Amino acid sequence: MTSSANVDSSSRYRDEAGQFLSVMGEVASELCLDYSKESLQRLDQFISDNFEPVGSKAIADSLLQGIGCYLGEVIIRNLGGEWDESGKPEIVGLSTLPPIQPIEKAHQRFQNGRQDSLAWYYHSLAKKAYEMEAANNPPQNNEGGLFGFLSSLFKK
Repeated sequence: MTSSANVDSSSRYRDEAGQFLSVMGEVASELCLDYSKESLQRLDQFISDNFEPVGSKAIADSLLQGIGCYLGEVIIRNLGGEWDESGKPEIVGLSTLPPIQPIEKAHQRFQNGRQDSLAWYYHSLAKKAYEMEAANNPPQNNEGGLFGFLSSLFKK
């Protein structure tokens, strides 16, 4: 059983993502941020258009936090996992991957530019999670799927 303090601290990041979404809906509604993986490409482009070259503009901590929380919610809603119950700014429980720090990734995106793309990060996590799930859950037999169907056709 989790205490209300833990629930409040883990939902904090979800709430911050929602606040970020509301603000961005007012200032950049054309982004269509909707917690989809495709929205990360639009967000990357927005960052490139408005904050590059790297270091050309000061970035508010609240913007970095909002982007990181939004990235985290996209990961959770599309790939799984959850915000750490103890309140750490990380996602746990995504396959067998170690904890993920989406807020740190947002900082890296602004420090390093496109080489730390949010969309690319999401896709690399999705690939790693898929590979780890496949490695940990190999097929039990060859009776199912297309192979099973074809085998049944040729049995006497």
